[in-house]
Amino acid sequence: MQPSDKSLEPAVTIEGERFDSDPKQIQYPFIDVPGPGESMEVAPGIQWLRIPMPMDLNHINLWLLEDGDGWTLVDSGINADIAKEAWEKLESVLFAQRPLKRIFLTHWHPDHIGLSSWLQERHRVPVWMSSRGFAMVENFGGDQRDDAIARGHAFMRSHGFTDTDMLSRYFTGKAYRVGISGIPNVTTHPADGEDIAVGNERWQVYETDGHAEGHQCLFNAQRRILISGDQVLPTISPNISHTPHGTDSNPLASYIESLERLRKLDARTLVLPAHGKPFYGLNQRATALIEHHRGHLADLRAACDTPKSAFELAPFMFKRRLVGSHWLFAMGEIIAHTEYLVAAGQLERRQAEDGSIRYVRA
Repeated sequence: MQPSDKSLEPAVTIEGERFDSDPKQIQYPFIDVPGPGESMEVAPGIQWLRIPMPMDLNHINLWLLEDGDGWTLVDSGINADIAKEAWEKLESVLFAQRPLKRIFLTHWHPDHIGLSSWLQERHRVPVWMSSRGFAMVENFGGDQRDDAIARGHAFMRSHGFTDTDMLSRYFTGKAYRVGISGIPNVTTHPADGEDIAVGNERWQVYETDGHAEGHQCLFNAQRRILISGDQVLPTISPNISHTPHGTDSNPLASYIESLERLRKLDARTLVLPAHGKPFYGLNQRATALIEHHRGHLADLRAACDTPKSAFELAPFMFKRRLVGSHWLFAMGEIIAHTEYLVAAGQLERRQAEDGSIRYVRA
């Protein structure tokens, strides 16, 4: 049996649902992991950094790519003292002879973008990020308008979740702003399919939606290495949420389509994920994630023999007690699945005069 990652909690809802890979389908080439403020070479010219986080999911993996006489960094870690302390230790070692030259951000979530502004100010480097991802940063990183806050409350209540006061810090954007050190100055917006030069190597951008709008992975075809961000993780099924602030009306369809695209990559690809350990078995893991969601879809459709709100469907999708902010991500995930079924003609969405929404089998 392959080693499991003991640093993960048994169930993670903010980033996604705990869903371990079949040990027969993926292989972990690295048993040890770097500690806070340490690095490890995972391939020639690629350093693995593990930055701590003060939350359920207690770490994020970052990647340093040799870029000529410097480094390109992929993602930054969340805005927290323990993360800054790890970075200060790393800076004194890694950047003493080879300076930081660029930061590439896979997506707009705080654990990925949180310290990018702080690092940019310290090292005077450009930040690259997809245009759609940066639009989300600007949206959530600024003060939320009253109408946007009201829309968040109304959205949750319409789907049966009435205790929305506990989620106010998310609707106001306060929770997001605490997690970032500021909005970075993004100078370049790489596009899907674009080749990025990093030193003498080329990395192709794969824009992969579903978990986060504008999420981008990097693939080095010559070396068969994929930096997957949160799109493909070895022990988590990433959260796929339908929200009132997004522009994607069917994020689960977008996510499945992205997995279909990624699982066509070379079967020998080494995956460098944002959480968990580097692994081989991209094709098998992508397939397992697709089947995992299809299982949820079947369960929810079966449960809708009578009209039910998303809140009423929670026990059919999550076999554990949900508390506090976990409800925000759980509700978003349930609605992403029910709206997928509506688009597929398998459920009907019924909205009452009071605005409440229920789903029933078509």
